[in-house]
Amino acid sequence: MIDKDKLSKIGIGTWGIGGFDKRNPNNNDTAQINAIKYMFDKGVNYIETTLWYSEGHAAKILAEAISKSNFGRENIFISQAIYPHKVDTLLQAEAEVSKFLEMIDSDNLDTVQFTMNGLYKYGVDESIGFFKDLLKTKKTRYISITNSDLETLELMHREFKEKFFSHELAFNFEIRNNEDLGITKYATRNKILNVVLQPLRRNRTAMHNWKLLSDLSKKYDKTQNQIILNWTSSKGFLPLVKSENISHIDENLSAFDFNIEDEDLRDMNNWRPLGYKSPDIDWRMSGKGVAPHQLPNIFDSEYEKQRKQPRH
Repeated sequence: MIDKDKLSKIGIGTWGIGGFDKRNPNNNDTAQINAIKYMFDKGVNYIETTLWYSEGHAAKILAEAISKSNFGRENIFISQAIYPHKVDTLLQAEAEVSKFLEMIDSDNLDTVQFTMNGLYKYGVDESIGFFKDLLKTKKTRYISITNSDLETLELMHREFKEKFFSHELAFNFEIRNNEDLGITKYATRNKILNVVLQPLRRNRTAMHNWKLLSDLSKKYDKTQNQIILNWTSSKGFLPLVKSENISHIDENLSAFDFNIEDEDLRDMNNWRPLGYKSPDIDWRMSGKGVAPHQLPNIFDSEYEKQRKQPRH
């Protein structure tokens, strides 16, 4: 099985594969299978999925891509996410793991991840016991967590040490909450991989045409998306992308064939959207504030609303 330190600089996200929350009956499965296979054959070796996506059809497409790839299951790091709004109990979570293993014709996963609110829904102690059972029975090599606050990240690290593989989080050019709160720093210091969802905000960041990104794009003769992916990777983070367009895949893969100068990296690290104040984060789904995974989705409307507010 692939080692943690042999991962590609980019990973595959599967939201939109086979549909979204519901399966798309008109989905072009062949194009998506070929796109994932193409990325595998180009050396991309990390993928994350869940049986929730497209009612399990995303996982079937992934399994087909693995079977057709020259890369081989043993050279692909697979993360299975389990979401509490679709899986009510730990017994159901166990069934999800078993079903997914059967679909991909494998004895084990590389990591199984819960959302932070899933931990609290199922019970923290109970969830920890569930993860330890998966590790003991070798159904997974590692465990992971998604959209965690610092307190919970520290708790899980104390429990699992080197078996705690990754923290999947919302981070991109405009959204830096996890960095500003010290969450990414803690993860990096303790060798927990920061896996980034929506690093490009589904192309919405480039649509803003921020001056710094525009200037760097011209300087390096790269697209703004390539600049963002390169910068994200320079932090040691693993950005997840999804595309079934071969030219877009090649663009993403070419984001790592150049180096951004230190001064430009500092400018990107220090940049923030002028005048933007992030909404309060609802880490534990209390209904007060914005769920952390929704921060990239509400940025545009929130930024525009704040711009229109009178300054005093």
